[in-house]
Amino acid sequence: MVRPLYLKPQKKNPHGFVIKQHVFPSVSIARFVNADGRVSLFDKLRNKRRFAKPDDIIFCARRAWDHRAETGYMKEIENNFQSLVSRIIDGGVSQIDQFDKAIIDRFYALWHIRSRQRSLPAIEIQAKGLLGTKFTREQEENLEKNRYSFAREDGKFLAHQLNGVQIQVKVGKYAHSVLATAKWGIIQAHDGEFIVPDIPNHHIIPITPTVCLFNPTSNGIITKQNVAEINRSVRAESKRYYFARDLSLCHF
Repeated sequence: MVRPLYLKPQKKNPHGFVIKQHVFPSVSIARFVNADGRVSLFDKLRNKRRFAKPDDIIFCARRAWDHRAETGYMKEIENNFQSLVSRIIDGGVSQIDQFDKAIIDRFYALWHIRSRQRSLPAIEIQAKGLLGTKFTREQEENLEKNRYSFAREDGKFLAHQLNGVQIQVKVGKYAHSVLATAKWGIIQAHDGEFIVPDIPNHHIIPITPTVCLFNPTSNGIITKQNVAEINRSVRAESKRYYFARDLSLCHF
């Protein structure tokens, strides 16, 4: 497997940039851990099962988007979603209203787009007709830390900064077009557990081993056969891996 390209920070990462960037939030993964603090993961590339902690590198991109994206709009989307999920799990939310729908739409869109843009084609992207400025590494990192984008000498942009902007635009478009008429329901498994894919395709967001958000549907409890149907669909669309609390309890 080819190692992903990413711009390494200065020695000891003095500005504290997040290098291991979760595609599916670590807080969400943590809701699926077993008593040992690990999830049961199936690695499709190696065709084997293994256990993984929420900070395992398999769940992460390597600095594929910039500090502005990681600590700005992405953090806002994730925080709003985690707050809603906590209220659903605690029983404080039993119906998804329009305000909750907007939160779920944006989160699903973020997960959907990040999963498809977790790798960079290059470190720099050449722009035409732009001169740019020569910066030291410290100056570049100071600019990024303060959420500025910039062009290097000879008009080259840092790919992870452009990717951060592209993801933001695509998240907005996906949420307001593809999910415009979404009707999210809270689904509980009567028997069995849900798996979580690396790449979402079916408007399904597992939030605990036995509860997921599903579009389009109403709230309900589903049978073993329904769980198996969902898991088969999710598994088929996964590219590199899928995981669960206990794969032996996941019907297929």
